[in-house]
Order: sequence, then C-alpha cells, then structure tokens
Amino acid sequence: MSTLINWLLRALAFLFHFPLALFLFGLGMLAWIEGAELQLTMLPWTGTELTYWILCLGACGLLVWTLALLKKARALFALYALVIWGLSVYAVFFSRYVFSGASDFKWALGLSAAAFLAALGAVLHAVRKSR
Repeated sequence: MSTLINWLLRALAFLFHFPLALFLFGLGMLAWIEGAELQLTMLPWTGTELTYWILCLGACGLLVWTLALLKKARALFALYALVIWGLSVYAVFFSRYVFSGASDFKWALGLSAAAFLAALGAVLHAVRKSR
C-alpha cells in the first residue's frame, strides 16, 4: 500500500509542477515582452522584480522538472517544489493579499495543500533509489 501512495505522490509532483511552471514561464514572458507590470500582491515582489522572479521560477521549474523526469537532478526538483510550497504558504497566510470570500480562501488553502503533497512527492522522488 505504501508503494502505491509513494507512486501517487511522485506522480502528483510531476502533474502539479509542469503546468504551474509552464504557466509561470508564459506569464513572465508575456509580461516581459509587453513591458507590463504584474500585480500579484500575494507574492513578496513587485514591479519589474516580480516579472523576473515569475519568469525565472517558470524557467527553472521547467528545467528541473525535465531533469527530474529523466532521473537527473532529483534534489533540485525537490528544492524547487519546497520553494513553491513555501511561496503558497506565504501567499495564503503572510501576504497582504485579501481574499474576497470564504470560497477563495478555501481554494487557496486547497492549492497550498496540493503544493505540499507535490513537494512531498518530489522529496520522495529525490530520495528514491535508482533501479
């Protein structure tokens, strides 16, 4: 049973972080090309700095996701997943972002919980012995 849970958590890590990294990279590229200033008050950065962080998080995510899928740099994937989880916790509990209602807050909590499970799966993938 625990082997199935380990496999599911590792699969969740890959299924969660690929679309997230792709979204972050696309959003960062779009903002950078258009010269637009992003307004994401749930993150600790603002202005141009936010654009560069979003772009770098997306690019790094796609790179480490690919390397982890190829069973290279698994520890970097785990570190990336932990950073994403940390940012989600910051966004929900410590940022100046104000949720518009209980349903938005529950959605954010669910996303943070999914990020935690994905980080756990990435860590399990990092410590898994090669076969």
